[in-house]
Amino acid sequence: MTEMTAKTNVIHVTWLGTAGVLVSDGRTGILIDPYVSRCGFFKVALRRPLPPDVKAVRKWIDLFGENIRAVCVSHSHFDHCLDAPYFAQETGAWLIGSPSTLNVGRGAGLPEPSLKKINREESIEIGAFTLTFIESRHGAALFGSVPYAGTIERPLIPPCRAGDYKVGQIFSIFMSHPSGTIVHHGSAGFIPGMYEGKKADGVLLGVVGRGDTDAYLKNVPLALGTKLVIPIHFDNFFLPLKRTPKIMPGARLKEFFAAAGRYQKHFALSILPVGEKTAILPVPSKG
Repeated sequence: MTEMTAKTNVIHVTWLGTAGVLVSDGRTGILIDPYVSRCGFFKVALRRPLPPDVKAVRKWIDLFGENIRAVCVSHSHFDHCLDAPYFAQETGAWLIGSPSTLNVGRGAGLPEPSLKKINREESIEIGAFTLTFIESRHGAALFGSVPYAGTIERPLIPPCRAGDYKVGQIFSIFMSHPSGTIVHHGSAGFIPGMYEGKKADGVLLGVVGRGDTDAYLKNVPLALGTKLVIPIHFDNFFLPLKRTPKIMPGARLKEFFAAAGRYQKHFALSILPVGEKTAILPVPSKG
């Protein structure tokens, strides 16, 4: 294991299911894409309203026991954005995202000072973290196309249907810290060359909706020279969340691991347990 010094902080990640993670150095918590309402498939398919589960939000905040300073949203689909304003509201954190995401926040009643619009390649310092938002693409998750395309043009007052949560802009989130660098790549699409000139120790890698797995791996973790790949967003988010979640139909998780296994000389693979704080940075040295 890598030796810790008094000046080096361990970075922990807690997985909430889907693309939701809490990244923390023990002083500052950065919450990304938190979705805990887990609305059922038929509510979504039949276009029923999806009420946020604020009680579940509060339970997770109590579980974290962290100083959450920011709630970041990679794009504005319901399984990334529906609960985010309530995490911000309950913790007093910023809600950070695209104009579409901020309209979800406005609809939930967040005041303007708690909303932070981000732009492509913009960097924000929060505690010892520097967050840079990199333009990305959404995976073709629904019959070869991006579901709920478009932007959210006005405040979205809940409860709303899944289709009201338009995708908006799509970002990956590049998080630099004295202990290392981690990337949240929440949707399984990519722009070729998007990580040119950037390196990361670890990648939180969305799995559902990817196309060619080898192309995905080459353009994200291998392009970043990462040492650790943590798959996320492969669980069936229409079902209640458990410590060992059910796999989303079509996630092709076995195929993903088989493809990733061919690059074991380059990076290690690790699946996080749900709801458990796990140290991921600094990445232990091999051997």
